[in-house]
Amino acid sequence: MKISYNWLKEYVYFYLSPEEVADRLTKVGLVVADVKPVEDDFCLDIEVTSNRPDCLGIIGIAREVAAAVGGSLRIPEIHFVTASDEISTFINITLEEPILCPRYTARIIRHVTVESSPEFIQKRLKCIGLRPVNNIVDITNYVMMQTGQPLHVFDLDKLTEQKIIVRKARSGEEIVTINGARRALFHDMLVIADSRRPVAIAGVMGGKETEVSESTRNILLECAQFEPRQVRRTSRALGIASDSSYRFERGTDPEGIDRASQGAVQLFKDHAGGEIAGGAIDIRTGRHETKKITLRMERLHKVLGVEIKRDVAVDILTKLQFTVLNDVDNFIDLEVPSFRGDVYREIDLIEEVARIYGYNNIPTKTSISIRGSARSKYEIVEDTIRRFLTGLGFYEVKTFSIVDTSPLQSVNLWSDKGSIDIANPLRQEESRLRTSLLPSLITTKRYNMDHGTERVKIYEIARIYLAGNTLPEEKACLAIVADTDFLTLKGIVESLFQNLGMPLKQEWTGFNESKLFLDERSASIQMDNTVLGYLGEVTGELGFKTQSCLAEIDLDILIEKSLFAKKYQKIPPYPPVFRDLAIIVNEEVTWSSVEKCVAEAKAALLKEMHFFDVYYGKQVPAGKKSIAFNLCFQAQDRTLTNEEVDSSQKIILDTLYKILGAELRKA
Repeated sequence: MKISYNWLKEYVYFYLSPEEVADRLTKVGLVVADVKPVEDDFCLDIEVTSNRPDCLGIIGIAREVAAAVGGSLRIPEIHFVTASDEISTFINITLEEPILCPRYTARIIRHVTVESSPEFIQKRLKCIGLRPVNNIVDITNYVMMQTGQPLHVFDLDKLTEQKIIVRKARSGEEIVTINGARRALFHDMLVIADSRRPVAIAGVMGGKETEVSESTRNILLECAQFEPRQVRRTSRALGIASDSSYRFERGTDPEGIDRASQGAVQLFKDHAGGEIAGGAIDIRTGRHETKKITLRMERLHKVLGVEIKRDVAVDILTKLQFTVLNDVDNFIDLEVPSFRGDVYREIDLIEEVARIYGYNNIPTKTSISIRGSARSKYEIVEDTIRRFLTGLGFYEVKTFSIVDTSPLQSVNLWSDKGSIDIANPLRQEESRLRTSLLPSLITTKRYNMDHGTERVKIYEIARIYLAGNTLPEEKACLAIVADTDFLTLKGIVESLFQNLGMPLKQEWTGFNESKLFLDERSASIQMDNTVLGYLGEVTGELGFKTQSCLAEIDLDILIEKSLFAKKYQKIPPYPPVFRDLAIIVNEEVTWSSVEKCVAEAKAALLKEMHFFDVYYGKQVPAGKKSIAFNLCFQAQDRTLTNEEVDSSQKIILDTLYKILGAELRKA
């Protein structure tokens, strides 16, 4: 935002040099990047943050200067006389999109003379880097830089049937803007149209066919409020940016629209002649609701760590044009001005007081009590997972929650309901909330593969969004992609569960309901009759050059079931006894069912059981398979005899035979 030093002095009285003004503004949060002499004036280049659109006009900057130096703001008075002819006899305006255009005002000036603008306007526009065109265009730019409210002027005689319609663009419509660019318009873009075609892109730029020229005699002045996100989307989609779109994207003062329009009309009357049609057209969908906030002096002192007198705080806020509604004891009730959309909490008022009071006046050595808080279980589990996987050489990635509508992104392991579409997406190609983390990790792996890194080990901890009855159901998940086989990743996941202290055994059952996994090399992970996650080797359709395996786990259940309490017990002084067994069972029998069966046998001396092999071959009958595992027997008070171990082993084998029909495999 560039401003003229001499122009600024018209609105607030001060004795400061340009450099001193720059220093004061920088101290209150408006950093002045440069001060440059321009003829008999100075141009101040101010960095205005996106939350302060009120400072995109010189009056807004003057308000800040007045508060910083203790002066008073002087806003020019407006006086003009209108003709007897009512505006409604010259123009008909229809507002079809009140949500995208909450307020639209129009005024008409007839019999104007288009010529060069006055010297003082030209000098001020040149000082801030704008090129003078003619008195009509220059006045609209002048008022925009003065108030921060963009305006636009149409040649009234070029509007077909003297109509203005604020509507969305129609299929196949085009417009040539005043900078000569031809653009195709899309159905979600807001335009200003006459009865035949669009004559302006709302909030972005006017059209060339209705622009003011030397032959213009009658003009229509538009001053409106447009929905910021709509303007931003349109500007980005068309690749057109302007001073107007820059301001509309950040939000304009809803109550300052008519004053800006009146100010422009007065300048038109003074410097272009003509007659002002009686009245004005002002279409608005509702009144601006003023915000009321209570400032507690006790809270102000506690946050800033310094005692600021109540009168000082009230004076600062009053100079910033906050209205004091009630000032009793240690409570100050204030009404927020319409141009300060960034202020809506008590802490915002404290910030206003602090920056004008001066951060340099706040002691750096203050006793601010800081109370630590214990980490939540969610944070502990997240940290444990990160340390475990990072230690195994995995890299953490972060992907976007909003995804495209491709078949890959339609994968949903957790629900049979459809995806959730976004009503007003910023980008048409990305309009859906993700239902799984794996598709985005697959895309990340493909990107690395296309750039020469074929083998990657990555993971992500994030939320997915499942369709609910009213609101989306959020689920925290852990997703893993690794260039390894099924059993290796299964071992990694089981070790992770062990690190998290999972108290219950997990059951791994076949899973063939996802197009991501090979049917014979995939499984669902269950615990206590609840699905904990899914794991499997990828299909060839994904186009990976290396063998890869994927897993997605419900993090919410991990957090619920994790147990970090450490239990210590005495190491048994007596040696364990190990027995390796191989049993023959039907092919459909799973290892989890064998584990469950052995647990049900309740062999008193059995301490641990570990799987180590599965075999299909000539020594095994057709339709059967051999499962080999290791049993560990141990007692706390004695060395076990062979007879005791044989007895426990027999109990286990009898139970396997009774439940699964298992037979001990002969050597």
